[in-house]
Amino acid sequence: MTGAPPTVTVVVLNWNNLPDTIECLESLRAVTYPALRLLVVDNGSTDGSEAALRERFPGLELLQTGQNLGFAGGNNAGIRRAFADGADHVLLLNNDTTVDPGFVTALVEAARANPRAGLLSSKILFFDRPDVLWYAGASFHRRLGWGRHRGYGQRDVGQFDRIEETDRPTGCSLLATRACCERVGLLPEHYFCYAEDLEWGLRALALGFQVLYVPESRVWHKVSRSTGGARSTTAVRYQTRNLLACVDAQLPLPFPARVLRWGAILAAAGLGLFTQGLPRREGAAAIVQGARDYFRGRRGPIPRD
Repeated sequence: MTGAPPTVTVVVLNWNNLPDTIECLESLRAVTYPALRLLVVDNGSTDGSEAALRERFPGLELLQTGQNLGFAGGNNAGIRRAFADGADHVLLLNNDTTVDPGFVTALVEAARANPRAGLLSSKILFFDRPDVLWYAGASFHRRLGWGRHRGYGQRDVGQFDRIEETDRPTGCSLLATRACCERVGLLPEHYFCYAEDLEWGLRALALGFQVLYVPESRVWHKVSRSTGGARSTTAVRYQTRNLLACVDAQLPLPFPARVLRWGAILAAAGLGLFTQGLPRREGAAAIVQGARDYFRGRRGPIPRD
């Protein structure tokens, strides 16, 4: 890398998940990027996370939100702080991850080589199966309203090792440039959690930014710890509600076509229950609840019925 390296602030969001956050921060100690800052945003944890993190990592920069603002609200607080302090780029990193020492450098070099790049995501592998892919770019069908991670569940043997444009980023490890954030705006806070990265990517693409997949940036992910894991009905409910909201807002269709897309989204959610391992009855109920929340105009954290 020639010239002064851009300043990158890594934002790690914590909410009542101290063990994973500690493991994530320990892995970040080995990162080799020279112009790196670390900011932990605590989303009003009640498990003693803030005090424990300050004790274990003296000098850690930690922003306390005072309440659970969700994935979008917590990360937006970190993004605003980072840019106010002069960052050139912000890198959102899930706290249930560990990272390769060169993962920041690879993202920055890709951003430098592609001036239109606005959002850049890492190659993500499963933490418990470190050679198996979770994300290697993703497809998204605008008329059907659903997509999938490329390479999901495949052994990583280099089959997706080129920097490429992709239909959607992942917020698991996502570099956002200052220019993109200033023109596109930040994550949609009314989603609370899930589909924010999809919506962000669609808005970036609409304004002419590239969304890139960067395979040399590698991250290992424990998958959905904050909402109970891949088998969580809470995750399914949020995903269903927010995906419906996202496509209707960002990819509007005439009414008959919109109804068909709603059906495609709900059908795809139902098929997804087989891969997520949820019992059919509980999973189907979560899909119905998510659709009901959307059509009733419920936004933010989902209230208990």
